[in-house]
Amino acid sequence: MSIQQHKNTNKTILILLTMVLLLTMSTGMALAYSGGPPNGRTNAPGEGNCTGCHSSFPLNSGSGLLSISGLSGAYDAGQSYDLIVSLEDPSAQRWGFEFTIIGDNGQEIGSLTSLDSHTQTSASGSKAYAKQTSQGSQNGTTTGVTWTVRWTAPASGAGNASIYMTGAAANGNFSTSGDRIYAISETWTESDVSAVSLPLLAAAELKPNYPNPFNPRTTIAYELSESQSVMLSVYDLDGRLVRQLENGIRSEGTHEVVWDGLDSSGVAVSSGTYFYRLLTNRVDVKRSMVLVR
Repeated sequence: MSIQQHKNTNKTILILLTMVLLLTMSTGMALAYSGGPPNGRTNAPGEGNCTGCHSSFPLNSGSGLLSISGLSGAYDAGQSYDLIVSLEDPSAQRWGFEFTIIGDNGQEIGSLTSLDSHTQTSASGSKAYAKQTSQGSQNGTTTGVTWTVRWTAPASGAGNASIYMTGAAANGNFSTSGDRIYAISETWTESDVSAVSLPLLAAAELKPNYPNPFNPRTTIAYELSESQSVMLSVYDLDGRLVRQLENGIRSEGTHEVVWDGLDSSGVAVSSGTYFYRLLTNRVDVKRSMVLVR
């Protein structure tokens, strides 16, 4: 082989190795972000969002929905709230989120606690962040997912608390292309109601469904001692969201909701055990039910 042929062969090998390295770095970056985005991607003032990497579409341009529940309007000093992050998108099958809660001074207010292996918390500068873990990206799950993170409100006199959050509804191709990014924000004022009386005021009861076992529908009832924010959802045994039955403010009294055995896409689910979960500002309780087809 001539010297020139050796040079050409070495050049070809170098080009191929470079391409492999770039591909590996790109895939590695995508996999790393599936285990939680870098801090500072919540779309809060002075921060960016995930479209810096997932740049195929503009922010909030998809048909999906990002929402937060578990607290609405006002918080009470020193109280803990289990915040449920919900992200839905019909074209996604890999998921992520990040949020921070800050006061009027732009710094962390209250504290964040991870409740399971699907979420994690981190800190950077004067802010704390909650985000998904690799397991929490729930690869292969379609339609929508939820995560739960506990926020403990600050002591009295801290003022307003604002949550800034982004959600990534990814297509599961293990790259940053073709994904939809959503962002929302919400501000909670500090309540002047005594924290001692709140547990009684905000009490809620989740009743056993009937009939149980059932086919194909069952009635789920819950009772509220006052008007408050409610989320009622159905999950399978693996903790995947099957159907959201209620989401919003409901009045004092007894409420009944019928589940027809269909998931959020209108497809009949298979026989088995399912959980239904009631989440309000003060209550997080679940019961099991059995569908027999």
